[in-house]
Amino acid sequence: MTATLEESADRHRWTFDAHHVTRLCVEPSAMRIETWTLEASAEVRIAAPFRYREPDGSERAIDPGEPERLAPLLGLLQCRLEWFEVVRAGEITLRFGDGSELRCAPRGRGATWEVRGGGALEGIEYRGASGEPPWTTRA
Repeated sequence: MTATLEESADRHRWTFDAHHVTRLCVEPSAMRIETWTLEASAEVRIAAPFRYREPDGSERAIDPGEPERLAPLLGLLQCRLEWFEVVRAGEITLRFGDGSELRCAPRGRGATWEVRGGGALEGIEYRGASGEPPWTTRA
């Protein structure tokens, strides 16, 4: 197993085993963080301003629509992804092995952020948009 899920009515937390950030991609008005092992992969796409707390505890606001502001995230390459947590209100938090965290809340009607899994994590899918829960309730 490459990740485990702790699930409650208000939050989902995925804790990862041996997943490291393998790619940071910059797109017009968005950015992606990708992590994978031979068995599984996960991708987080963020298309709205977010908060980034650095390992030393300092915080900064980052807007992916301003690519030059993404430079502090370069230190995440090869860093371990410890977990990500999604809350029903639509916020996502990613925690990395160096102690840094990235937090994004939903804004506007479109997707603020998205998560997709592949391989052994196939079926992980979340979407943060204002007024919508980030996951589909299972029947």
